[in-house]
Amino acid sequence: MRLKVLTLNVAHGAPFAVPLPFLRRRSALLGTLDAVAALLTREAADVVGLQEVDRSSLFSGQVDQVGHIATRAGYPHVHHGVHSAVARLFAQGTALLSRHPLEARDSAHFGRDRRVDKGYVVATLAGGNGPGADVVSLHLDPFSAPVRQRQVDLLIQALRQRPERPRVVLGDFNDEDTEGDGPVPRLCAALGLHTPSGGEPTWPLPRARQRLDLILASATLRFTRYAVLPEAVSDHHAVVAELTGPAR
Repeated sequence: MRLKVLTLNVAHGAPFAVPLPFLRRRSALLGTLDAVAALLTREAADVVGLQEVDRSSLFSGQVDQVGHIATRAGYPHVHHGVHSAVARLFAQGTALLSRHPLEARDSAHFGRDRRVDKGYVVATLAGGNGPGADVVSLHLDPFSAPVRQRQVDLLIQALRQRPERPRVVLGDFNDEDTEGDGPVPRLCAALGLHTPSGGEPTWPLPRARQRLDLILASATLRFTRYAVLPEAVSDHHAVVAELTGPAR
């Protein structure tokens, strides 16, 4: 089994001088999304986890960012979870794009407050070269370590309720702690996950200083490649990994 995965925080397609997509010229917004799609096309991952990516709304500049990226990058299977929704105003969330069918889909947001736009989507990657893995696109709170801990505990509880299978977690953890009680060691300890140690920083561009974006995988899956990509298509670098594991 071989599986290639990629994670990227898209920053709503407006990561730099104008951080709000509805204030950007439509051509500039679409140009940023096209650059994301070009990167995904080049890397040709089996499955992609996106964070801060929106459906059509006033906030998104009336652009279906998920659909735009998926269509141009050639991903026929899409699972988007809306974690902050106000009719016609907001449709923000995380997404999985896949070359293979996505089964047993689920989505959750962390909190009832509409201002909370963090959460996750999860699905089972079926067919192709995949191992029948559960794949997660995750976005955690950027401001509070205790909040991130609670959010990770909710994810752990939800994943434990799904059938036992290999897992891959793609996401923006908003936390660099890989040794203490941060979300990465917490997830790894609870679910038997691992990630390569060290690694380059992923945020913020153009001079990244913090390693916030990570890929975690079950111990049965071995990393044969793990890289932070240099392209500036967001205020986060994309991270790509290639995994091998037992044949199905």
